[in-house]
Amino acid sequence: MRRITMTGRLTRDPELKELTSKQDESKKLKRLTFGVANNDNGKEKDPEFFDAVCWDQLAVWGQQYLKKGSRILITGTPHNETYEKDGQKKFHFKIVADKIELIG
Repeated sequence: MRRITMTGRLTRDPELKELTSKQDESKKLKRLTFGVANNDNGKEKDPEFFDAVCWDQLAVWGQQYLKKGSRILITGTPHNETYEKDGQKKFHFKIVADKIELIG
């Protein structure tokens, strides 16, 4: 399994949503989504932007402590999604986080 660890800053305030599990409709899941800008490429003027998501207890923690501009260390699994828009194939990269730390 591929893993990714990087530092960055949140580009927007996190958004928490409560969803219903497809397997068990009585179970509620919490999902937190946010954007991360990463300057680890050595180019201060050209950051890379990523979408990130985390679930359940980490999502609740993130909603409480993360905000736009927060500097974080994020570890998780990279996911590529493919979809079609206006007849063109599009790709979307996101990080499914299993660990987030506030830094500096």
